[in-house]
Amino acid sequence: MQTTINTIKDIIAKLTHKPELAQQLGDDADLINEVGLDSLGLLQFMLEVEERLGIQIDFNLLEFSYLQSIHTLAEFLEQMPKRAPLASQD
Repeated sequence: MQTTINTIKDIIAKLTHKPELAQQLGDDADLINEVGLDSLGLLQFMLEVEERLGIQIDFNLLEFSYLQSIHTLAEFLEQMPKRAPLASQD
């Protein structure tokens, strides 16, 4: 779980251009109210999460309340299935 939490914090730091956030954010930080991700930022965040964690997020199951805590979001993300590897084009 800690790896997922750290990955989330790293992605937030990258998207906000504030590298210090990776160390400063608590596990209970709210992605909307504390971090300030808007709708476009949130979309970029989710795409990056899928890529970095190698998962497929089921957005039908994603609830707004999961974004109110990095820890809660990490718990949700750890339940998502691994993404199928891309077929190589030979």
